[in-house]
Amino acid sequence: MLRTALNTPDKFTVTFELVPRQGFRGKQVDPLLDFAQQAKEDGRIKALSITDNPGGNAALAPVAIGTELVRIGIEPLIHFSLKDKNRNQIGSHIYLYQRLRLRSLLVMGGDFPNPGYYGRGKPVYDLDSIQVLRLLKDMENGRYPDRTGTRQKQYPAPDILKGCVVSPFKATEAEQVWQYVKLLYKVRAGADFVITQVGFDIRKYEELTAFLDEQGIKIPLLANVFIPTLPLARALSAGKIPGILLSEKLVERMEAEAAAGADHARLDRAALMVSRLKKCGYQGIHLGGVNLLFKDIAYVLDRVEQLDREGLPDNADYDFPVPGTWYYFQHRLPDNKEKKAAEPLAPGTVLGTTRIHKLGHTLFFTDQYITGRLFARFCLFCAKGRYRLNFLLWLEKTIKRQVYDCQMCGECTLYYSAFLCPQWHCPKRLVNGPCGGSNQGRCEVHPERLCFWVRVYNRLDSRTTLASLVDSPHLPPKDWHREKTSSWVNFFSDHPHVRKK
Repeated sequence: MLRTALNTPDKFTVTFELVPRQGFRGKQVDPLLDFAQQAKEDGRIKALSITDNPGGNAALAPVAIGTELVRIGIEPLIHFSLKDKNRNQIGSHIYLYQRLRLRSLLVMGGDFPNPGYYGRGKPVYDLDSIQVLRLLKDMENGRYPDRTGTRQKQYPAPDILKGCVVSPFKATEAEQVWQYVKLLYKVRAGADFVITQVGFDIRKYEELTAFLDEQGIKIPLLANVFIPTLPLARALSAGKIPGILLSEKLVERMEAEAAAGADHARLDRAALMVSRLKKCGYQGIHLGGVNLLFKDIAYVLDRVEQLDREGLPDNADYDFPVPGTWYYFQHRLPDNKEKKAAEPLAPGTVLGTTRIHKLGHTLFFTDQYITGRLFARFCLFCAKGRYRLNFLLWLEKTIKRQVYDCQMCGECTLYYSAFLCPQWHCPKRLVNGPCGGSNQGRCEVHPERLCFWVRVYNRLDSRTTLASLVDSPHLPPKDWHREKTSSWVNFFSDHPHVRKK
């Protein structure tokens, strides 16, 4: 089982990523099943992950291939993408996976939907990856909290191995810090193991293990080793695939290899990476790529075993960092992690933008001053009469629409995002930090804009630290029954202490 392999210290776990196509007939499915059968017979691959509409395009649902893998006898790792599911559908899928003995999930937000039938489908993102990990943990404990936090007993606990994803390969400080903050949130929420995003920078791989050591976290960690073709490498280098960076130097190297007819060069490079990463503290690797047969993966694994015996050659070339990348640690000292020094953080580059908003929040939404207690009583008084409530709704909508582009979601989170509204400014409406799709600080969906959470980082207090970000609570799911109601009334109803003397 994957769970056993990941938690056995002397085991190095290998998984591979299968990508279902747009179709359901033999020519779309048989190559995947042939690969699975050969992997089962070989025995070195412990699980096959199955993507869920990668790139935001409709494809065969991973459950279809997953049930076939169970029949073959090799464990499926289901990609659990949240872009197309609300919380009811999420719960329904969890029941289904339990019924079909699909016991391992890789929880992720997922790529923004691409245009399809009559245009682009409406993205869902009802829950984010942190909230789903928390949901799975609560379900394991037989709890199912409602909006008030009341924990209701329900059904036998599911037995699910919960994975999550992190990108240590972000090029800017804001993006990278948020990735690490979200990783710590995910671990706190109940993640059982972690797989990295695709990357080609060995120092960034090393940095992730050093970061977890610094935080005192012991969790199985798999390095994602991706084997691109030359056309795909060009697309990655041009920033056409969300969240993945690839240097021009690697593209030039692959072009030279193609001109020389070096067909196995990309496989040899992957083997060199795997051999190096085995020494970096990873519990395993997650292999992937396009146009790969099982014989290609067997070749990579054979080469890794050879390199383990003989050692890496002195001229091995497998490290391709992106120029100008920001690193969390100032110096690269892989042999002495105790001497690593974290790079000083520099948030708050946009000065003075939140001071007046913080003052308003303190005056009207805390019990620190009498203004907060009086405003709470005023809002709750208005809530008791139809016309008074309509007036309050008009007042709130007018003020917040002009100042914050408020969408009247009914559960305002402005305080937690530097007084920027994620319901308006973030295409995925994420309230607990960014997705992994940004590129050089730019939004996955609207590349002409800065990522919403990069903007938040730039508005934080300049004294903000990683610890202070992690100490902030991750936010629960929104109750959409409250949409278009007064968030002021809802806030004071949920926090009665504010109106007390």
